[in-house]
Amino acid sequence: IISGAASINLCPPGGEETVQRLATLLGRDVQPLAETKAQCDSVALIEESLCIGCTRCRDACPVDAIVGAHQLMHTIISAECTGCELCLPPCPVDCISMVATR
Repeated sequence: IISGAASINLCPPGGEETVQRLATLLGRDVQPLAETKAQCDSVALIEESLCIGCTRCRDACPVDAIVGAHQLMHTIISAECTGCELCLPPCPVDCISMVATR
């Protein structure tokens, strides 16, 4: 978000107030809140055969779009994913990628 690579409107739990605060803080235009994956350009996808079940991505997801138990494979509920990319950095095996929705 800070570098400008990610949109400021991808956090539905934060609501419009978060979008407005981020816009003010970062000097950007206020954008309508992206509430569904249809409004996002991409969603996360876990390469399940590479997943080690560390739960780091699941813990980082602000919308609970990742399911899986410790030391078991995880998967993305793509209908819930907002494309915020917060699950990517914590993954120690880089098994998560973003795939286009359009």
